[in-house]
Amino acid sequence: MERVSATKLRRNVFAYLDRVAAGESIVIERNNREVARLVGTERPNWRDKMKVRPRLLVSPEELIEPLDGVWEEYV
Repeated sequence: MERVSATKLRRNVFAYLDRVAAGESIVIERNNREVARLVGTERPNWRDKMKVRPRLLVSPEELIEPLDGVWEEYV
C-alpha cells in the first residue's frame, strides 16, 4: 500500500486511479497523517492469488459417500 500526499495525488490523480483500478490501495496523507484511503470498487479474485492449489486426499466418490455407521448411535 503506497502512501502519497494530497498534493501529489492532485497532480497525478489519473495515474493513481489507474493503479487503484488494477487492484492497488493508496493511502492519502495530509501533513504526514493518514486522512483517506483510495481503494477499488471491485475486489480482486482471491483465487488468482493462491499459490498452492487445493487437492483432495480421498477420491471424489469417497468424499460424498454417506457415513452410515457414524450416525446410527444418535438416531
